[in-house]
Amino acid sequence: MNKQRTSCLGPGQKLLVAVLCGLLLLGVGLVVFDTFILPSNGRADTSKLYDYVYADGKSENADFVLANMSDDGYLCFGSSEFYISKDLVSMCPQAVFGENNTGVDMTFIGEGFDQSLWQAIAAGAYGDRVKNKKVMLIVSPQWFFKGNGDQDKFYTKFSYSLYRAFAQNPDISDETKAYVRQRCVALGVDANQLAAASKDTPVDVLNDLAYAYADSCRLRTDVSNIINLAPSKTEVRMTGQSSGEPDWQTLLREAKTEGQESCTNNDFGVYDAYWEKNHQYMPELFENFHEADEEYADLACFLEVCHEVGLEPLVCILPVHGSWYDLADVAPEERANYYQHIRDICDAANVPYADFSSCEYEKYFLCDTVHPGWIGWVRIEEAFYDYVNGVDDAFLGGSGFGSVEGLSSDSSSDR
Repeated sequence: MNKQRTSCLGPGQKLLVAVLCGLLLLGVGLVVFDTFILPSNGRADTSKLYDYVYADGKSENADFVLANMSDDGYLCFGSSEFYISKDLVSMCPQAVFGENNTGVDMTFIGEGFDQSLWQAIAAGAYGDRVKNKKVMLIVSPQWFFKGNGDQDKFYTKFSYSLYRAFAQNPDISDETKAYVRQRCVALGVDANQLAAASKDTPVDVLNDLAYAYADSCRLRTDVSNIINLAPSKTEVRMTGQSSGEPDWQTLLREAKTEGQESCTNNDFGVYDAYWEKNHQYMPELFENFHEADEEYADLACFLEVCHEVGLEPLVCILPVHGSWYDLADVAPEERANYYQHIRDICDAANVPYADFSSCEYEKYFLCDTVHPGWIGWVRIEEAFYDYVNGVDDAFLGGSGFGSVEGLSSDSSSDR
């Protein structure tokens, strides 16, 4: 009588089955996590306005921004000036544009310490995906301090998601991609991530999938906070009916009054709480603007990226705080040469600019020693509104606009 045989798996086969089962369970877990736990990058609560949110993870998450930006939204690249809220400056962009239907919204892209190279990568990531091609870059003088500002922080601000979209954008030339990549290497970004984003080898293709998924999960964990921070649309905004062009002269009068009321303990036009905390803090002391060749080159790269992806940039040239920089012993000639260098880069790229260098001594243009304030935001908003609508403005110059009239010497603003 034949003995009944039983089949069984060998040790190696059991291990293979266990590994496959483990991978299957991991895959199921990731699908559940991705589908039911992580917030979506899609359309969020339509009763809220997301263009003006300043929060970690927002600008890097192009999918979320593009899905939720206003139909009248125009990308505005910048840094920490976007944190100025209506609690401090009631004529900030969120209030002037966001609470009305003017036909223009400023969609904030960037956070503190994001400089020209970061902006170039972001422009390449967003550029061919936006409806409205006119954009603005707000250039901070601090980016061009000796030693190239805070470029040493770039690796901490690097976004794999944005760089990946930049590197895989077919509209960007190989030359521009090579420049950006070597700059990233020089500033301490992991070479493995750069290779993965560019899919240099078959292994890099697999690494790219892993890096992209991990970074997508990171960004999606921030979505709930972005939604919570987003302001609710006003009744005017909800109607969708045009509220027309803002009354700029009225806003300037209100800005001057609010600036005076906010700055009572100093003569520099700096809001009281900032002055109390920081009046002995002077990072501008003995600074210069002629030892920042890499930052100037990165700015030129940003303009080239915009050209290649079809964006039409306006460069906003912020003024330094004239009386504060006088105290810091940064000579007017040094400042004038800086402004001219920025204009020259714009002219070489055939790009217009909003030049506020004549406002160095206009009180309340800045709300502290760095960021646009009451009068400053009104002037910037008006210049951008006019740029979008193809109208000349006292502060617009360069390609298509000619010379800048600027702030007249007999301005009635307090100095």
